[in-house]
Amino acid sequence: MKKISSYSLYILLAILGCMLCACSDFEPTGYTEVPTLEKASDLKADINGYEVNLSWNLPAENDVEGVLLICNGNSSNPIRLDGRVTTYQIKGQPMEEEYLYTVKVLYQGGYVSEGVSVTATIPHMELANVTELKAEVNGRTVTLEWVLPSSKGITAVKVIRDGEMDAATVIAGQPTSCVLKGQPMDKEITYTVAVVYDEYYASKGTSVKAVIPFITPKMGYLMTATTIRELPDDDERAAAAWFVAQENAELIYPSQLAELDADIYPVLWIEIDRVGLALGWENLPSEITNAETMEALRQYSANGGSLYLANMATQLTVPLGIVPADMAPTVYGNGDGGSGDDVWVINPYLGWDFRNGSDQGFYDRTAHAIYKGLTLEDPNNYGYENLPLIGPGQREDHNCMWDCNIYGKGNYPDVIKNFEVTTNSLVLATWGHVRDHCVAGLVEFYANAEHGRCIANGLAAYEWNQNSCVNPYQHNIEQLTKNILDYLK
Repeated sequence: MKKISSYSLYILLAILGCMLCACSDFEPTGYTEVPTLEKASDLKADINGYEVNLSWNLPAENDVEGVLLICNGNSSNPIRLDGRVTTYQIKGQPMEEEYLYTVKVLYQGGYVSEGVSVTATIPHMELANVTELKAEVNGRTVTLEWVLPSSKGITAVKVIRDGEMDAATVIAGQPTSCVLKGQPMDKEITYTVAVVYDEYYASKGTSVKAVIPFITPKMGYLMTATTIRELPDDDERAAAAWFVAQENAELIYPSQLAELDADIYPVLWIEIDRVGLALGWENLPSEITNAETMEALRQYSANGGSLYLANMATQLTVPLGIVPADMAPTVYGNGDGGSGDDVWVINPYLGWDFRNGSDQGFYDRTAHAIYKGLTLEDPNNYGYENLPLIGPGQREDHNCMWDCNIYGKGNYPDVIKNFEVTTNSLVLATWGHVRDHCVAGLVEFYANAEHGRCIANGLAAYEWNQNSCVNPYQHNIEQLTKNILDYLK
């Protein structure tokens, strides 16, 4: 009997599915699965080196629109292939792990067939390492040199310091050396160089040790006025006044930046917190945003200098090349603020509601060095501990941070993980009341070949001078700042 493929049958089936409810199966992409539609056939997975080559046959119907490819059961994020496509190449599947691939046929009108599946396992392949790895130390700069293997398919080299895989420096191409500036002092460090093949597969790596001698580090605070008293905002004046009272702390003026030695001044704090300042890094003080100062900041960072960008200064992550231009902070406030009876806190438990098992992640950042010596509390009875930063009274609601929902979750469990992978970062805190992953307020951006380390703190709770009273949590503001500056040295 000839197969009926009219749209009236499709619609009837969809309506019946909705009426029966329990029998309906709606794809997250908006397609309605119809069991009677003809499926793909002869689905195969052939292994060729590091690649999985999928192939299948499509039904003969003219109303075939394309296919949905579901990788390893991730039906919430399928790959759509338009037209009568019958092949697809998979790159990056982990070795020695069995993956499941499912193909569903898309039909005009928003309908999809049931799937057919196949499994594939890439066998283990021994990947050649670099040889003759050497480390030369000059001040706080370490130069690594090595010899690449003669193997084919080398697409990059990955340099890992003390096993910190997330903070690894990836150098595209086939480099034979790497210069690492602003390295930690007075300790033995293990540098591992791994060869990346075919963009996804890294060798186990070859390691070398080096010791960077101790140089008494200084820290700088970038001034936008001649004196602290002339700074235009009370919060900036309070921050600068606290800073100069610290050991080995110096006020730095823009004219000094071009000569600032990152080995001696390994960290520079930029604090901008002003009522009425418009959104956009171009609207930050001209003492910073002029071409000469921006170039000096880029060079300081490229030489291994670390930056602490606080409050509205988090926007400098864009012109300094730390985040892409389309990932500038968008959660922003610049008003006079208002009074409140609650405590403004920040939350180092990202995804609190997902801690007991979920397809989204739970990330506990409390072990990070910036929280050393700080006591977490729950003054607002949220049901979990936070770090209080400013108490009841008048507060300026000056957020300057990232809405991670804008960027989606990509191929990762949640929007926080996608943000971290996309920007090579680690989110350290969100708003105190947030139990999911919506915003990133305190972020560590790892160093790469173009810039040094950076911590950006755009949380409104980080206010240096509470206008209406003495802040009972001022100690937390100061200790958090001290921890960040010490961590970045």
